[in-house]
Amino acid sequence: MANFSNQLMENKSYVKSNEMISAKYKSTLLENQVMAIALTRIEENHEDRDAPLEARLYPGELKKLVSDDTHIYRDLKSLAKTITGHTMFLEDGRGNFKAFSVVPNADYQDGVFIIKFNQVLKDHLLGMDKNFTTLELSMMTNFSRNSSFRIYELLKKDLFRSRPGVNNGRVDVEYNLFEFRFLIGIANSDNVYVQNKIKTMTVVDWEELYRVLEKNGSRSDIKFKTTDKLQRDCIRPAQEELEKKSDIRFDYELVRVGRPYKKIVFHIYPNVPQDEEELIVRQKYVEKISGKDRQYEIPMDMNEETKKLYDDYVGHNELDKEDLDFLLKTSKFNVKDVIAAIKYTDEQSEVNNYMGYLVRCIQDRYFESGQVEVVKGSHEYAVGLKELRQQANSEETKKRVWESTKRKDDFGAFLSYEENVRELSFMELDEILQPADAVAEYIEWKKAGSPTVIVDGSAGA
Repeated sequence: MANFSNQLMENKSYVKSNEMISAKYKSTLLENQVMAIALTRIEENHEDRDAPLEARLYPGELKKLVSDDTHIYRDLKSLAKTITGHTMFLEDGRGNFKAFSVVPNADYQDGVFIIKFNQVLKDHLLGMDKNFTTLELSMMTNFSRNSSFRIYELLKKDLFRSRPGVNNGRVDVEYNLFEFRFLIGIANSDNVYVQNKIKTMTVVDWEELYRVLEKNGSRSDIKFKTTDKLQRDCIRPAQEELEKKSDIRFDYELVRVGRPYKKIVFHIYPNVPQDEEELIVRQKYVEKISGKDRQYEIPMDMNEETKKLYDDYVGHNELDKEDLDFLLKTSKFNVKDVIAAIKYTDEQSEVNNYMGYLVRCIQDRYFESGQVEVVKGSHEYAVGLKELRQQANSEETKKRVWESTKRKDDFGAFLSYEENVRELSFMELDEILQPADAVAEYIEWKKAGSPTVIVDGSAGA
């Protein structure tokens, strides 16, 4: 059996060689962010040094960073197919280049997403002592645009040259505008005509490759074709997002060579992100899922009864594997009780918080209570229906109050306090507790003077 050891790469961050950051490849924001998480989860096979690097990811921890409860399973199944189709063009700065598949294999099976990286990347991910950049996972998973993700990587690798007090810490970086389009993925390097052309080149000419793409590519192969669209819909939105969410900001200028624009010069500055509170919350979540205990608490070699539970109910009423993990733990790993609770809950006419009701159903064993047949139209039926409606209205009111609470300006500070001091995660507040209980937590926090978490980890007013 292969001997794997999980290298958590400082838990909250990962490293990439500057050559790899400057590589050209086509990818979506979701692919880039999942890859970023995977780079913090690399497992190296110590018995077979030629085996690909491998990372195992779990939907329950990904959904808070890059997706949501409803779509995470759909996203990962789709990602397992698309992530293996991308070619990376890696240059060494001396005219030499390599073209290879970044991910030779990706599988999504039994609630685990496994990514196997090309072994070529070992020298660009592990054991480097120079020419690499460290990237914070909480920041990389917070971007909402793919152009922001890629532009941040490119500019971040040069920020080390910034000197405090010298020109406001400004660093200038120039790119060929055609190369820049391939760098951030708005020109598709996966296009077969581009790949065939690059094989004939001894030195890569990105302007010529862009012309090949213009002539032979489809509409989806080139985004933001005009300079105006490039600035309006790509560069400026990324400029705004980086200043708001990251530790760098930038100005830029386009440079003409003759009549057309052929170069872009970035002026990079250190920055204090405006969304610091959101980053702190994400950092705490990243720390939580990156710890040594993050792996499944349920054995991978689960018995047939447990495996059938996952096969039958992952995706049922939007339940995911993490939900079933929690329900099993709540039931003391009694599969029959979990199934009974799901079936009982499905029979109820009004359930506003499905997961919360399931937990209470298991804890209080609702499914064991004798159900009395009530004839429709009888007095008992009318009384029961009235009680159900009152309960539904009451629950709906509580739910609305909780949704309103989540939109308050100080909710981020409250959530940070709950996670760090009371050790209640957002999932536990939002999905496990009843809305009234969650609101009660917030009210108690307000009554206590809205205490916050300060640098040393203790609570302060």
